[in-house]
Amino acid sequence: MLTEKQVAQKLAQAEASLGLFSYSLGGVSLWRLLRAPVGHSLQGLGLKTQSQAKPQALLLRCMRSLLGIIRALLGMRCRYVVKTYSSALREEKGDGYADVYFDALLERVPGGHKWSFCNSAAFAVRESRAAIRIDLDTTFIQIASAVLAIVCPFHRSASEYAQLAELASRAFGLGTLDARQVRKTYAKFRWQVCFYSLLLKRLRPKAVLVADTGEYALMRAAQKSGIRFIEVQHGIFSPDHPDALPAEALSQTQGDLLLPDLLVVYGDYWRDCLACSALASLDRIVACGCSAIDEYRGLRAVAQRNRSPLDPMRMLLTAQGFSVAELVCFIREFMCLVDRPVELSIKLHPIYDEEASYRVLASDPRVRILESGHAIPTHQLIAESDIHLSISSACHYDALALGVPTVVLGLPGHELMKSLLEQGAALLADSPAALVGHMQAWEPYAEAKASERFCRQDFVENLTGVAGIGSLAPIIEGS
Repeated sequence: MLTEKQVAQKLAQAEASLGLFSYSLGGVSLWRLLRAPVGHSLQGLGLKTQSQAKPQALLLRCMRSLLGIIRALLGMRCRYVVKTYSSALREEKGDGYADVYFDALLERVPGGHKWSFCNSAAFAVRESRAAIRIDLDTTFIQIASAVLAIVCPFHRSASEYAQLAELASRAFGLGTLDARQVRKTYAKFRWQVCFYSLLLKRLRPKAVLVADTGEYALMRAAQKSGIRFIEVQHGIFSPDHPDALPAEALSQTQGDLLLPDLLVVYGDYWRDCLACSALASLDRIVACGCSAIDEYRGLRAVAQRNRSPLDPMRMLLTAQGFSVAELVCFIREFMCLVDRPVELSIKLHPIYDEEASYRVLASDPRVRILESGHAIPTHQLIAESDIHLSISSACHYDALALGVPTVVLGLPGHELMKSLLEQGAALLADSPAALVGHMQAWEPYAEAKASERFCRQDFVENLTGVAGIGSLAPIIEGS
């Protein structure tokens, strides 16, 4: 398994020496569409998504999606569009589930149109109970584009497909890409652009906001229509992420690199991390915060006030779906060694984890396994914990933003946290015994302060300003 930095170095070296970005079709850099999938494959994390819907359920979802598209085409204009995912429905509020990315914005800024895609079967049942209704499910666009890419591809015999595939295989190993794969990826992208363009020309929003780095087709459709495209940070977005293009890429192609008009990051830490990126060179990065952190900073303060010295230490481990066997062994040994009262909650990843892999740990009464669809939101679990653990999770940064001490477990994949460790913001436990040592010394750093460097306050206000989508509705007390 390669680290993210090692993969980034391999990608940059191949791009500079072989001119991968120079292969374009339809005005778009082909390598841009394939860089992230190749990068993730090279990293070799072995992530597996949860089982998806059965064919009958998928067909039904596809038909509902098509009806939603028709309603949108027959409907009225909107002020802005947000594109989210089923796995974002993590917090139960009243009779519905709130979206952690955009519901705070949709509540405060009228005129939004909410699009969603089901990326996790565990969260699919929550879609019908979304606190803010999903206006459009994009499943039909995904499936129809995949089918049309096969039966009616663009530039069927373009030489660029074979040339790019051959160079990628030369740089990263035989079989990395083949011409058919490149052609299918490009054709699917082009068909998605067609569908999204149709919708956006009807809705005519001022801006499109997304919470994922891979929305290339929606980005292309928006920018071709003169609509501002804004990407909101989701998870860890380091300078070595395959979608964080280096500044050098700007001079390596004449094709569209599919860069957002603005990348909204949590805090100045992330903006500084990305200083050598293409987006930074174009001055397109701004720190705006995170709505969930805004909400749970207050809860953290209450949890600290109610803390009793006699209470067991509340520990939260956020799992990520990789290095699972090593993680289970690590925690089993730690629980055998620790001699102070502890309560360990293990929150599974909403997409990549299965409860069965961790079941052996639940035989210890001090451990509870929280499945991906657990009712309590992850940010709340962090805010109510005394200490947070993970291998290399975005939750490390969330914990620091909330004022919760965080520990990096020294297992395969933890190298992504090197910068955080070097700054002294997080602790490293390279063995179960080292983690026990941190637990014994817990009191001196229990009063960690929330950090705006990792996450600015007032997310909705900041985002509304930079997005240019109108004025905020007043906050009603008690709502």
